[in-house]
Amino acid sequence: MGRSRAALTHLGPSLLVLAIIAGFILLAWYPYPFLQFKENDKFSLLLIISAGLLGPAMTWLVCTEGKRARLVLLDLVIIVLIQLVAIAWGVNALYLNRPYFMVFTVDRFEVLSIRDVDITGITNPEFLDKPFKGPILLYANMPKDDQGFQKLLQEVMFEGKPDLQFRPEFWSIYQQKQLLALEVSRPLLELRNARSESAGVIDELVENNGGDISSMQFVPAMLPDGQFAVILDGDNGAIIDMLVIDPWVN
Repeated sequence: MGRSRAALTHLGPSLLVLAIIAGFILLAWYPYPFLQFKENDKFSLLLIISAGLLGPAMTWLVCTEGKRARLVLLDLVIIVLIQLVAIAWGVNALYLNRPYFMVFTVDRFEVLSIRDVDITGITNPEFLDKPFKGPILLYANMPKDDQGFQKLLQEVMFEGKPDLQFRPEFWSIYQQKQLLALEVSRPLLELRNARSESAGVIDELVENNGGDISSMQFVPAMLPDGQFAVILDGDNGAIIDMLVIDPWVN
């Protein structure tokens, strides 16, 4: 087999694997608007793409004319193993860093990976019942009594414990508390007026969700390396849609 044919034969399965991985990333692990990678995620993604494309290139290099078939086979096995290890490492990193929890805290959503939370303390199985697409929606309950609030403040500021959104003992399912989120939300019209350059995108979102901007509210959402706006139903606080736009307005 010629080196070009061997490289093309290797390229086909490599592209298929990359396409399958891309499908999981775009449709399940990092769907819109969560496709805002951290630096570590960008490195993992680059490693996957590089491994997928460099494998066929290395095959082209080792398949020289006159080389013993046994040596060529050994080289190809080594190349494929290295390729698979690199792809597996990158995929595992992206899988573990994917948005797993989306926790409403005080006045915003915080998007967390499963690595950000000590899941050994989770007793409610609903807190781990992640849908196939996107994260679990949760609500972080601020202690209502002064003693509980002071205890939380002491733990976070002086004892080095995680803040409210990272601690499952304060969580509830978002749908059970969404009216509380609605209370601190702001009219979507305010966001449209503050972000006139994105008015068309907002109008399209409104049109796709009933056409009445006065019945929609928004709250900010934070990712480790990004932000977006979460659009809420103005009647019940349910999440209608999400939009990649600067959500912080005066």
